[in-house]
Amino acid sequence: MFLMNAGIWENLYQSVQKPQMDPVITGFNANIDRVITVTPDLLRSFEQHAVQGVDAISGRLKQSMKYCSADEVFISEPSVYRKLSEYFSHSGTLSLGGQAGIAAVHLRRLGIPSVTCAVPGAGPKTCAFLKNAGAIPLTFESGAGDHFDIIHLIFEHSPDLVPLADQVVPRSNRFIVSPVHDSSTVIIPDASLNSFLEQIAVCRRAFLSGYQYLRTKQEFVTAAGQIRMIRSGHPLMRTHVECVSGADRNVMAMMLRHIIPNTDSIGLNERELGLFMHVLRAHDHTSAAMLPPSPVTCVRNAIALADATGVPRIHLHTFGYYILILKSETSKPELSRNALFLAARVTADTAGPGQQILSREGLLAYAAGRELFGPDEKPGIFWVDDRVVMLVPTYITQNIQKTTGLGDILSSTAFVADRF
Repeated sequence: MFLMNAGIWENLYQSVQKPQMDPVITGFNANIDRVITVTPDLLRSFEQHAVQGVDAISGRLKQSMKYCSADEVFISEPSVYRKLSEYFSHSGTLSLGGQAGIAAVHLRRLGIPSVTCAVPGAGPKTCAFLKNAGAIPLTFESGAGDHFDIIHLIFEHSPDLVPLADQVVPRSNRFIVSPVHDSSTVIIPDASLNSFLEQIAVCRRAFLSGYQYLRTKQEFVTAAGQIRMIRSGHPLMRTHVECVSGADRNVMAMMLRHIIPNTDSIGLNERELGLFMHVLRAHDHTSAAMLPPSPVTCVRNAIALADATGVPRIHLHTFGYYILILKSETSKPELSRNALFLAARVTADTAGPGQQILSREGLLAYAAGRELFGPDEKPGIFWVDDRVVMLVPTYITQNIQKTTGLGDILSSTAFVADRF
């Protein structure tokens, strides 16, 4: 069965070509990432409390490593984050970070002719990274000289450093430590709104992020209104919101109420989906299990999230397979599936060199979906009530050298290449 399935998928993957893609706007969070490789010596320094402020992150880092799961911690106290950042100031390598920044650089390299990155208040190095990559930074100021670059700490870890939990699939992943950005980094100033809409009039896709930094109901209402303005700029414009782990329960509840219902698409991983479901079901999200749910559970939860929010497109990306939920009346299933294939190939190329293989976990996930939803007329495409459900195995590289930003790369690729 595996060999037969693998042959079908190999042929489909080999036949996919990159479609012509229109200009894109990304926003709103871009920063500098300090990418640090976790080593046994680093873990020992944590255990010995040699790092000031380490108590704020060590427990979550160990959990992330034990479950090979991506996670993020927001440090709200500036002095604590400053101590951590100073300790690692000579470690790792610097690159452009933030979902909007990573997506902008990637999409420009993918060949999109024009990529604009809206980054209110971004610092000079952040803007320089964007310009050097061929993207157009919009800071809504005369220049970025009055702003400071924000550096996040990205701890990349391999699965051989700590004993893993039972049933965990060994894989490299990352743990992110971030300061809390000001909400002004996510909201376009009123005085700049008209000129912003004029500048993005040629764009047909908007990849948006950073809403975890909003705090008050009014901020969420304002941000939701701006998403609607972006959507209304052209009949072919589609907006996408990329989600994150680590936001508190109130923020996630506000995203469910205000942000997600006002966009065309969202992207998230299985942990983020689980956290949203805990909010929807009025559970304490801290009790959410770290072990990944089954593919069938992921599909059911994604459909429930679509039902609760009305969002037309949900893209869930997890290790080995992608799930895409679309409203049947607005979808072009084969084109959407091809966008997933393209995203998988591009992401595997980014993760590291060497041989790429179809994920065994992905083939098992597809088999589970087929058993539940019945035979698919075309591989990976199912109809569940009024929705199209896609479940496809992904390519993975056997020589992973990078995990940071892969979720943003695959999600933005699948979104801009989708013709929904």
